[in-house]
This record gives sequence, C-alpha cells and structure tokens, in this order.
Amino acid sequence: MSEILWYIAGVIFIGVGIGFSIGWHELGHLIPAKLFGVKVPRYMIGFGPTLFSRKRGETEYGIKAIPLGGYITMIGMYPPAKPGVKQRKGFVGDSITAARSAHSEFVTEADTNRMFYQLPVLKRIAVMFGGPFMNLLLGVVLTLVTLVGFGSYTRSTTIESIADCVPSSFTVNVACSVIDRVSPAKEAGLLPGDKVLSIDGHAVSNWDEIISYTTARGGQVSLVVVRGNTRQRISLTPVVVTRPVVSPDGSSVQQRVPFFGVVLKPQRQHQSVATALGTAGSTIAQTFNLIGTLPVQVYNSLSATIQGQHRTGSGAVSIVGVGQAAGEIASNQQASLSDKVSSGLMMLASLNFALFAFNMIPLLPLDGGHIAGGVYEAIKRGIWRLRRKPDPGPADTALLMPVTYVVSGVLLLLSVILILLDLINPVSF
Repeated sequence: MSEILWYIAGVIFIGVGIGFSIGWHELGHLIPAKLFGVKVPRYMIGFGPTLFSRKRGETEYGIKAIPLGGYITMIGMYPPAKPGVKQRKGFVGDSITAARSAHSEFVTEADTNRMFYQLPVLKRIAVMFGGPFMNLLLGVVLTLVTLVGFGSYTRSTTIESIADCVPSSFTVNVACSVIDRVSPAKEAGLLPGDKVLSIDGHAVSNWDEIISYTTARGGQVSLVVVRGNTRQRISLTPVVVTRPVVSPDGSSVQQRVPFFGVVLKPQRQHQSVATALGTAGSTIAQTFNLIGTLPVQVYNSLSATIQGQHRTGSGAVSIVGVGQAAGEIASNQQASLSDKVSSGLMMLASLNFALFAFNMIPLLPLDGGHIAGGVYEAIKRGIWRLRRKPDPGPADTALLMPVTYVVSGVLLLLSVILILLDLINPVSF
C-alpha cells in the first residue's frame, strides 16, 4: 500500500475512532437519563445539518455534518422561574427564557413528571457524569489493550553499539577528544551483539531495570552477558553524569544518571496491568495540565506561526492536527502494522482522556458545569435543612446562561484558531 493510501487509512481510522468516542460519550448520558425516566427526544453525533437519522421509540438517533461533538436532548434541563421573581430584560433575560423553554416542542401532557430538573440531585449528577465517565473508561480500556496486548517499546538488554568515550555534552553531538574518558562499556570489554542477562545476580528483561538498579546501588556492578554461544561475566563501574531526561509531565529536566556507554536495540515488551494503569493515570494528569494552559498554548502557537517558526509537538492541536498525526504515523514505511495500530489506539486513548478532562471543567455548557450546579444545590439544600428553612428547590442554573454563551464563544474561538493553525503551520510529528 502506498504512503498516500496509508495516510488516508490513518485519517479514516482516527476519524471513525473519534466518532465512536463521541457517540460513546453521549450513551453515557442517554442510558442513565432513560433509566431515570427522563424523556430524551434526540441523540445526535455531530452538529449542523442532519445526514442520517432514524426514530426508535420516542428518541431520534442521527448523525450530523460537523463532527465536532454530539449531544442528547433532554426535556426540562432548566427549572422554571420561581414565582414572584422579576424577569430580566434584554439579552440576559432573553437567553435565560430561551434556556427554560428549550425543547418545549417535545413536551406533552404525559411528560409533566419526566423533566431532567425534577430528578434528585444525585441522579442528575449521575446523568451528567455518565458521558465523561464513558470516555475515561474507554481511554483506560484502550491503554490496557495497547500496553498489555501489543506492548510498548523499551530499551532491550542487547547492545547495538558501544560509545568510545564519555561525551563532554549530552545536549549536542560532540566528537570524542583525547581528554575524554573512555566509556565504561568499552573499557570493560563489552561488544556489539552482547545480551545482558543479569546484573549482580538479578535477572533483567530491559535496560531500564539495569538503570534503576545502578542508580539505587552505585559503584561497580557485575554483568552476565551472552556473546555468541557463551556466557561471560564482565565487571564495570558506570560513570554518573548529568543529562537531560523526559519527566512524567513531558518536559525535559537535568538528572544525575549512570552512564554505561552503550546504544541498545529497541524491543516491544508487554506491560503489566499495573504499569498500564499507571500510564493511564499519568496521561490523565498531563491532560488536565494541558487543558489548564490551553489559552497560553494557543497564544504561543499563534505567535510562533506569525513569526514564521515551527510549532512544537507538545502543544495543543485541533481535530485537524489529530488527523494529520494519525496520517503521518500510518504512512511511516519504517513502522510495522502492530506499531501503526498500537499508536492509533494510544492516540484514541489520549483523545478520550482529553474528552474526559475537558468535560469535567466546572463551567456551563460543559458537563462539569452541570455537575458543579448539582453539587452546589446539594450543599445549599443541606444548609437549609440544618437551619430548618424550607427546601429552596433546584438550583436555577438557567441564570448562568449569559456566562454559558461567553464560555461557548471562547471555546469556539480557540477551536477555530487551532484548526487554522493546523492548516497553515501543522505540527511536525
């Protein structure tokens, strides 16, 4: 298959995966809403004109033209105005009124007790949390399938080449000079093709285990290696050097690490469930950090584009950038089919973690905003009960509609900017 066809296949794969993730998210809202008796007239993937739809029972299921999200329609999302409350005028008043009356065309006389706002607080929170939870669950499952099933690349214990010296710099390529110390591996007599079986009697399966052991112990170590058909015991003392390493949050930091002077063959190794879950947790933490700095990242990317600079791969990208990355990975002729599939699955896992984290932001119209409203209502009702005051009723989140429009506008603007940046100055993956 040619590079172009592989590129298209990668884009289609990630596109279908994103569509499934969106539909999966909305199922997380739909299922509990129906279980709790709320009327759900629509379940849609995408926005804009409807491409396909079919009605099952009281719900219309469909796909729309713009694949930038999805939604379900629940009647009675916002409570009616409290008696005696003066209605506001202008844009603020109109937006609040529109929110209260939204989807009223689907309400019949038989639906008077099927409004979303009539549910107990915990059930409302369950409905709104259901969507992000489904993305969290899917992200964890995809991570497990990839790391446990396919495995991930680690540094093997098979030596590919030997460094001649301990380099004077680990940030730029420098040639060995007469004043540089001979590398520990060369000094000890290690050769390309040697496979390390154990260190100080402890069996090892990858080089990271050797690094962890020597970092904790220090000093001279004894290696048992296979060379050809024979085993040999070789002693050496790694040199402790300061070199850049990638931290859990993706940034580069200087660290003191043992240096052997070897280049190792990569190997795909199946990871444990615990390791895969730890990777999922780290990815989620990094995703929350990424979302927390999203405006700054968009600004930096925009500034770099205006100044004619290349964008870094660690910044935010739009759905267009995700498709570009998937296409480039799939069209890489050096990667095996397993590499391409596992990379695509991990990309989908990361996207689902992003959908989870993004929707947990406690601002309307995001799911986290509705959850925050439910938590506020529960706390308020608890305080009112302690003070022996009448039940204040459901929290009137419709009053926050002006803020909702502002948040929606900002998110739309950031999305449009990122899409344009990905088209004009795509990230090189």
